[in-house]
Amino acid sequence: NTKKLFYKSIIWQAIGFTWISILSFIWFGNWINSLSFSLVTVVVSIFMYVIYEKYGTNLEKNKLKF
Repeated sequence: NTKKLFYKSIIWQAIGFTWISILSFIWFGNWINSLSFSLVTVVVSIFMYVIYEKYGTNLEKNKLKF
């Protein structure tokens, strides 16, 4: 079910955002820097996932290996 997969991915990103924020706060010691870093990380990971899915599917269809 595509709708269920979409909601699961949003929840997964929220979990990731939370953990990245906490860990980057420990690293940076500043919530503004931490949340900014976390937001950039989540956005980049979404785009990387889309690229992976697009080309990964093509590679599977063509039976090519990484």
